[in-house]
Amino acid sequence: MTINLQEIRKAVQDYLDHKVNTSISKLTPDVAGTINPDEEFTFSITATNPKTENGGIRLINVRYHLHSTDPAKVKLKVPPVATATARSGYSSSDAVLAPDTLVADMYLFPTEDTLDVDDIDTISGLKGKALALGNPNISFRIYADVDMDYLFPKNQNSGGSTRTVPIQ
Repeated sequence: MTINLQEIRKAVQDYLDHKVNTSISKLTPDVAGTINPDEEFTFSITATNPKTENGGIRLINVRYHLHSTDPAKVKLKVPPVATATARSGYSSSDAVLAPDTLVADMYLFPTEDTLDVDDIDTISGLKGKALALGNPNISFRIYADVDMDYLFPKNQNSGGSTRTVPIQ
C-alpha cells in the first residue's frame, strides 16, 4: 500500500474547511431598530466540531479570525481580555490588540483553545461599529491544529489471544 503524505495534509485542510461549521449570529443594534452609521452592534460567533460518527477529531490551539470586508464601512471592536486575547495575526507571537480599539481584522485566542469532538464553542458579546452606509460583510473562520495524540493514540493495546493449558 502506497501512502502519499500530501494526502494527509490535504485531509486536514479539507476537515477544517468542510467539517467544522462556523457561524455568526444575528447582529443586534445597540440602538433599537436598524444599524446606522456611528452606531455599534453586538454579535456572537460559534464553531461546531462534528461528532465521532461524522468524522470528528479533536482540535487544539484554536484561534478565531474575524475580518471586515470593507473597513471603511464597518470595523470590529477588540473585546476585553476576559473574553479572549485579540492579536493582529494567527501566531501567539503577533501583537496583542488593545481592548476597545476598532480594527479591520483580529484573531481571538480564547482561554479554552480546544475544540473537542462534538463540541460547540461560542464567543458572545462581540461588537462592531458601523461607519458608513452600505452592506459590508463580517467574515469568521478558525485556525487550529489537529490533536496528534487524539488522531494517533499512544500505548494502545491490541486484541488479545488465549490458549488453554491442558494439565493432566
